[in-house]
Amino acid sequence: MIDKELLVQTADGPMAVAVRHPDEEGPHPVVVVFHDGPGLRKDIYDVAAKVAEAGYYAVLPDLYHRIEPKMSFDLSGIGQGPGSPEFERLMKAVGSLDDAKVLADVAATLGAVTEDPAARGSGAKGAVGFCVGARLTFRLLAARPDEFVAGATMHPSFCVTDEPDSPHLSVGSLGAELFVAFGAADTLASLEVNKPLRDELARANATVEIYDGADHGFMFPGLPAYHEEGATTSWERIRELFGRTLA
Repeated sequence: MIDKELLVQTADGPMAVAVRHPDEEGPHPVVVVFHDGPGLRKDIYDVAAKVAEAGYYAVLPDLYHRIEPKMSFDLSGIGQGPGSPEFERLMKAVGSLDDAKVLADVAATLGAVTEDPAARGSGAKGAVGFCVGARLTFRLLAARPDEFVAGATMHPSFCVTDEPDSPHLSVGSLGAELFVAFGAADTLASLEVNKPLRDELARANATVEIYDGADHGFMFPGLPAYHEEGATTSWERIRELFGRTLA
């Protein structure tokens, strides 16, 4: 597997983009990976590596580059929950994300990787997102329907708002094939909070799974919420999804 980093120029300065892709000669289909709230760290780099091992050209942009390059968090501090300084710092960072600017970052990233012969610049693309990255995945699929034909989102958060352009409202009409996984015990974005999203998913070309006992962040071994069954099954579904849509 090839492991490298690009420095992509955006309207707001340079942005680090981690790239993982197979050793074999390409071009390989492009998959955008959106990190969750805690940002760039081993768990999320491992996601990009798994996508690459499955045969794809994974790009992982640093969504917080406007605040601080490769911004990091104390996961034990976040685990103390609302009211703790690190948790509030995390929520402030998540709240700073502007969907339109993130989509512009993705456009800049795709423009940069077209110069790499290992990346398939045209044709079907996919996206994977976790937590707030799920929201951004839905935004990307809606904004670029002719390119992005598949999206996988796990423990989605901040997808249901009172705004007229709430991310969940576009989901039912997406042409892309979706896989969406929820934790039944999610304490940050509960099944009840996400009910409007789940209702829209019932109208979409979507596979939806709910894992009993799984809390928010169940995909990541580096988090206390790691749920082996949910994570393992989700990875199987992701590989199946991209195998059908991006080959």
